[in-house]
Amino acid sequence: MKTQSKYLDEINRLLADYLLEIEKSDLKPLSAQVYQVQSKNFVRWINGEFTPGEVKKAKKAKEKN
Repeated sequence: MKTQSKYLDEINRLLADYLLEIEKSDLKPLSAQVYQVQSKNFVRWINGEFTPGEVKKAKKAKEKN
């Protein structure tokens, strides 16, 4: 999926705010990492830079060879 840059600028600003909230929270480190990675991946997906499951597909294909 590719999102128009005018929207992506605002989404990135909101992501930065969200990541700061996670840092300030009392979440355990692993939980905070999950929140951060998943939200970053979502923003990458809406910008056309990420495909869910792509890493696993590549690993499976490599194992078959």
